[in-house]
Amino acid sequence: MGGEKDMQTIRLNEIGSVIAEKFKGKKYITCYVASNAVTPTASLIALTNYIKTGAQLPFMRMVSLLLLGEVPYVEASLQDKIMAYSIFSGAAMRKAVNEGHAYYLPCTLANLESMIGKDRPFQPDVVITRVTKDPRSGIYNLGPSLEAMYTAIDNAQLVIAEMDDGMPFVLGGNLDKSSIDYLIVDDGIRGIHPYVTGLEDLPRRARQGIRRAGELIVKHFIRDGVTLQIGIGEITDAIASLIKDARPRDLGCQTELYGDGLMSLQKEGIITNRHKEMNRWYSTTSLLLGSNVLYEFANMRPDLQLRPCTYTNAAHIIRANGSERFPFISINTAVGVDLGGNVWADYIDQTRYYGGVGGQPDFVRALNDPRYGVAIIVMLSTTTSGITKIVKAHPAGVTLTACSFDNIAVVTEHGVADLRGLGAGCKARALAHIADESVRDDLLRYIDEKKQLFIAPRHSRKLNGFIPYDGSTRLD
Repeated sequence: MGGEKDMQTIRLNEIGSVIAEKFKGKKYITCYVASNAVTPTASLIALTNYIKTGAQLPFMRMVSLLLLGEVPYVEASLQDKIMAYSIFSGAAMRKAVNEGHAYYLPCTLANLESMIGKDRPFQPDVVITRVTKDPRSGIYNLGPSLEAMYTAIDNAQLVIAEMDDGMPFVLGGNLDKSSIDYLIVDDGIRGIHPYVTGLEDLPRRARQGIRRAGELIVKHFIRDGVTLQIGIGEITDAIASLIKDARPRDLGCQTELYGDGLMSLQKEGIITNRHKEMNRWYSTTSLLLGSNVLYEFANMRPDLQLRPCTYTNAAHIIRANGSERFPFISINTAVGVDLGGNVWADYIDQTRYYGGVGGQPDFVRALNDPRYGVAIIVMLSTTTSGITKIVKAHPAGVTLTACSFDNIAVVTEHGVADLRGLGAGCKARALAHIADESVRDDLLRYIDEKKQLFIAPRHSRKLNGFIPYDGSTRLD
């Protein structure tokens, strides 16, 4: 790890030669790249430019979560020198994976250390990250993205950090100076990456549908004292806004990702963390991702703290903050759901990669016992182009983030399908009723035709698990 010698200061154009000298004679090395808002874009560009000069470097495996901004080393001409392994992807990496210029590395956030820890398949030789420093104490900090950085740094032989005075100092992410081998101080270092989602970019019907789904969640699952985990995207941000309008009291927050929606709840005093058993009185997250307002909010804030993703996503920590009185409510979205209750989020189909499983399976599995809370999958019933997201069977070959045996609730603009404790036939019927009207009858006919797959109790006339939307928001 870093700390074998005193930290040295270098410029951006020296990063390639530093790595080349350190690993001279090695055939390949693994580099773990800090991700999300703190993606070290300037260093990645400088390293790629160095490789393009033809300088001698070991073959580099670049491992990362969500990289924001430019990812220059995924171009096809560089594959014989450097290769990306993405655990979660944005637009640039998604394109590279789908074109065969990068690898998708499936892994949930709770299990990330099993990939990059000591003697693991992707134990890093090099870490490239970004840091800030408190001018009063001189303490360094990893900013708004901790995820698995401590594990990566502890197991690396070389740690290189960009210095960014404009990055927020977020409690829980401190880094001792002795862990840094080279500190890059350079005018070419860019600011941290804002990540803003906007409902205004969606069609009117989609915005109305998201509002209806959010109303259902607020009405049927949110009450005083619940602890929240909310995923990324327009849908989940909108749900946070609806929770704010409902004004529940003393909510908690334990999440893998803290965005503007959760910030708004904490600003309003709705999130207080009063009833959490673990980390009471402050919100816990492994990373922050959102607007510059969010990053300013998080700076030196004692009631918002970072923890490694192997902690925030650990089943025993999730369950410790959930009870029958104060349930843990996990809210995530997905690409699709089939009539068996199988959910997928990282692929559109076997040939089209989308993003990654993230931490969704961690919260689903932790909340399989309803004593602790419920994992909610929320989505519009169709894509913006009108393709149904509730289908007869999931695409062959895709990863499932929740399976038919998981106790989840699925919410669309048409209602709630609470699948907890239901048999296969009841699950299928509940899901068909929250599908779009254009496919609903076809799905119900299919269920009737395949009775051996979707057998349901003959004595019950009640449609178990289905709660229809009963609000006033119209879809037009």
